[in-house]
Amino acid sequence: MRENASTPELFSSFDATTLELLELMSFFSDTQINELPFTGSWTAAQVADHVTRSNIGIIRSLKKEGRISSGDPQEGIEQMKNVFLNFETKLQSPDFILPTQDIYEREPVINTLSRSIEQLRETAADTDLLQTIDHSIFGEVTKVELLHFAIYHTQRHIRQLKNIFIATSARMRSKMRNLVAFMHVSLDGFVAGTCREMNWITMDDEIFEDTMSLAGGADTVLYGRASYQMMESYWPTVLNSSTSTLSELRHAQWLENINKIVFSTTLENAKWKNTRLIQKNIPGEIVKLKQQPGKNLMIMGSPRLAHSFMQWDLIDEYRININPVVLGDGIPLFSVPARVNLKLIATKNFKSGVVGLHYTTIK
Repeated sequence: MRENASTPELFSSFDATTLELLELMSFFSDTQINELPFTGSWTAAQVADHVTRSNIGIIRSLKKEGRISSGDPQEGIEQMKNVFLNFETKLQSPDFILPTQDIYEREPVINTLSRSIEQLRETAADTDLLQTIDHSIFGEVTKVELLHFAIYHTQRHIRQLKNIFIATSARMRSKMRNLVAFMHVSLDGFVAGTCREMNWITMDDEIFEDTMSLAGGADTVLYGRASYQMMESYWPTVLNSSTSTLSELRHAQWLENINKIVFSTTLENAKWKNTRLIQKNIPGEIVKLKQQPGKNLMIMGSPRLAHSFMQWDLIDEYRININPVVLGDGIPLFSVPARVNLKLIATKNFKSGVVGLHYTTIK
């Protein structure tokens, strides 16, 4: 292949895009992958089949005998990008790359997609991308333009898959237990200071009893790595301390016995009693947890984990205690990709000046 200055960046973009696609496909459960999100849409499995068929078509085109380009071999890339990343415009796919089934098995459809991606990359790496060929859809096109097409086409369907995941999760949510985020927040919207400090949080007897009442509606607590390690290092010691108050002992006993899940890609093990470690496919695992019988799932603290769940629209209820303090800076309560509508269910004024708010999300 002739030297092409853009090749390393091109393959890096291809790798990042296809990795995101495969990770996104892994989020869908066996049932959800064949769930139709709304009329006129494809299922996630059908999207995967379509991308696979498109990849196979590009592989065949890259293998065709080409000729030296007479002009700029990358001339059509910008226009191609503008067309496929314009999400306001509905595009019509050629018949030969349309999905052919209504129901697919999850593992085979994902594995076939993965193989098509590997084969496309290998073929492109062994091809003179600056050659021009005649294509049945694009007409005269260069092979480097076709590889860019593969990237933009995949990016378009990544966005579609995210919408499908959110829509199908919302439908399933009506039949599932809720995920509740319980957060203490400052008046200016921070859940922790710049150094993660939380010594500004009010936790008197009145608020403690309200917290324990809320905790009674859950049977599983969810943590990120940092919050889990902090809780694991402190609360078990409370049970063996002669200086522990009755309230501390009650909370420590509750934490000791309740099911706990820590989400982390770096933590190697979780040894606290009744704790499970989840390291990958987090959105998909949350959907599975919601489908299981039981009480609610609850995030207590763990703001970064809560932010991840917000990105995937997985939180059903917010229980927020607003403290009468202004921090000025810190970790914000919310991190959302788009507008979220909430319905206020209840408010509670505590003697300390803390205001408790209970919201549900409007889907």
